[in-house]
Amino acid sequence: MKIPIEELMEKLGVDRVLMPYESQPWVVYDDEKGITCSAEVRVGPAYENIETEIQLLFDEWEEDEDDEEEEQQGSGESGEGPPLGPDGLPIPPKCKIIDGRQQIMLMRLKPTDNMWSPKAMIVKAQDFYNSMPNWEDKGCEFFRSTVEALQMNEIPDFDEMMEAHMVDDSRKGGGRRGRIGRKSPKANPGALLGMKK
Repeated sequence: MKIPIEELMEKLGVDRVLMPYESQPWVVYDDEKGITCSAEVRVGPAYENIETEIQLLFDEWEEDEDDEEEEQQGSGESGEGPPLGPDGLPIPPKCKIIDGRQQIMLMRLKPTDNMWSPKAMIVKAQDFYNSMPNWEDKGCEFFRSTVEALQMNEIPDFDEMMEAHMVDDSRKGGGRRGRIGRKSPKANPGALLGMKK
């Protein structure tokens, strides 16, 4: 996918072209569940990159003892941190709640000859960079679906969205294409002439 910035903004649900240092946030708070969902498109200082991010913020959460061990191991004296994907984005080992935050998606896009394309994408702790055909479009659809839900004051079901958007259609028997492109059956005029009235 290589598209102009105007088309990219439309794909991400932004109604105008953002300028350097600008961001477009969407936020919804569910007071019954105590969860805030935020989605944001951010533009770098000199149009060197654009990032999209989706996060959940929890009013109350329980720290997992394994989180502390992993954090100590990851940021220990050896200097090792979480594994990095292409373009240097850290890939969390699991989509965990850390300090009340859970990152659902992070995508980084970069320009080449004024055309933009994703260079890294992590959704629910899975690295989707070059993982399947149309992974870039699927990531944009996932983000835009989140924005549309937030605009309706809803927090999306991200597991359901993963099944809807982040699957490899090429492994299914044709995916959504169905019968598109096939010819309709032709009537045999000879058979019609012999019909009784």
